[in-house]
Amino acid sequence: MSDKGGYQSKFLWTVGTFGLSAVLKFASSIILSWLLAPSILGVVVVVNTVRLGVEILTDIGVEQNIVHHRDGLEPYFRNTAWTIQVVRGLILTLVFAAAAPWLAHVYGIDTSLFLVAALTPAIGGLHSIATLALVKGVAVRRRNLFELTCEMLALLTQIGLALWLRSVWAPVLGLVVATAIRTGLSYTLPDPWQRFGFDREVAMRMLRFGRWIMITSLVMYAAMSLDRLYLGRVAPLALLGIYGIARNIAELPTTLSRRMSYQIIFPALARAAEGDRAGQMRAIAGSRLTVILIGCGGLAAAAGVADRLVAFVYDPRYAAAGWMLSVLLLGGVFAVLSNLNEALLLSAGRPGYSSVANTTRLATLAVLLPGGYALAGMSGAVAAVALTEAAQYGYIGLGLRRVGLHFWRQDAAAIALAAIVFAAILLGRMALGWGNPLAGWGPFA
Repeated sequence: MSDKGGYQSKFLWTVGTFGLSAVLKFASSIILSWLLAPSILGVVVVVNTVRLGVEILTDIGVEQNIVHHRDGLEPYFRNTAWTIQVVRGLILTLVFAAAAPWLAHVYGIDTSLFLVAALTPAIGGLHSIATLALVKGVAVRRRNLFELTCEMLALLTQIGLALWLRSVWAPVLGLVVATAIRTGLSYTLPDPWQRFGFDREVAMRMLRFGRWIMITSLVMYAAMSLDRLYLGRVAPLALLGIYGIARNIAELPTTLSRRMSYQIIFPALARAAEGDRAGQMRAIAGSRLTVILIGCGGLAAAAGVADRLVAFVYDPRYAAAGWMLSVLLLGGVFAVLSNLNEALLLSAGRPGYSSVANTTRLATLAVLLPGGYALAGMSGAVAAVALTEAAQYGYIGLGLRRVGLHFWRQDAAAIALAAIVFAAILLGRMALGWGNPLAGWGPFA
């Protein structure tokens, strides 16, 4: 099979399995909206966001290190990586537990909820390196089937808990169970076993490469989560729960593009010799163009009907998520392209550029978010999040210009298509008297 055909297959497997995953998450979101009140989902948004932040701490990119280093799967390397991962998970659980009383005071949420969520770093740190070996080998089919299985079992568990408990404990306990399921299933993969061991030279190599990964991860987390953390402090929890529904749906295509970046583009280019990188870029180009045209056009189409979709399938208490979703999906066009482009910076061995871009993105959101909320409430905050995604695309673009890797023409075509699709749907709805998908958002309220 040619490289081109191989990459098409990998992209299709990634899109297909992620599509099934998205359907499961969407179905779970709908069911939970009918079973749980918006204020409960608001609490979950805060707890889950804090949990992710704790897990990002001291992240030296174990996965990226194994993919980047040619001896990443040698016993001495993987044993060291796993040992670091396990110890880090235990430390983070202790840190999370120690911070639980303060977090409870800041957000007005029961301390015990944070204490239970604090178990997830330790449980997650025990997962097998076998999952990372699949990424290094670009075993896209097996990796995505593994992820889909984990997500299916976790979502079924969470729905079962919600039906049983009908309280905030259902999603919090579901989070812990989901982490345990993924860790356990990682040992069913080929060559799952490793043992405690520590090679100082390997650890130093991981730290040197991972220091930029750690900075990038921290800044990326802050940039992606600042809205939830900030709104959790200034907005009612019920309104945060409604926003969380829209944000989670809007993040699905962004997560897909990130998965493609780290499972296909980054490992394919990272293992290519310097002189062959251009050839790999050409092999990827055709599949990438198809993906972004479908993805960005689909995002624009979804933005044009998001309000009606939300009104049709969600509990009426969540109706405001419609206009929020429309705005966030439009910003998602740029987020998808940014994630795909960021893999080019990592493959070129320049994670520092990615760190700078994400730091600038965080600074942009830190200015726009409180300013937008102060001027127009939730309407201004949602607009700030979407505008920040567009700015991030430009920041990543500056880094790509420095390393000489880019797909400018493809990106321009995708953005133009998205604009045309959304404008056509908007005009069509107005002509038919079907309303405006942005009705309820500040400028159209």
